[in-house]
Amino acid sequence: MFLVTAIVPAGALPGHPSLDDRIRQLALPEDHLEHIHMLRAPDGGARLTLFLGHPDSQGTEAAAVRLMARALPATAGSELGWAPATSLVSALEELGAGARSGPDVRELPSQDPDNR
Repeated sequence: MFLVTAIVPAGALPGHPSLDDRIRQLALPEDHLEHIHMLRAPDGGARLTLFLGHPDSQGTEAAAVRLMARALPATAGSELGWAPATSLVSALEELGAGARSGPDVRELPSQDPDNR
């Protein structure tokens, strides 16, 4: 699974339904849309992260562009700011979710039976 983030300026956002609802409604099976995370910006725009189940970053980026093209007005495409696709595993590692050491990581007790 890969994540693609788009920065959507306030002027490009549709009214109703909201952008994340529009994307869900317009998604096709070949888009492999798994989840959408939308964070509104103080200026009225949004940071939109699409979780797409494609096997490679190129297919993911192409699907994200298609989804956004269907969900936004035609003139909004040039206003979007895109970040390259990143794998979910890489994103989690960057956040420290895959870290095996550190002050908050503890060893679990042995699951072997106590034969003493």
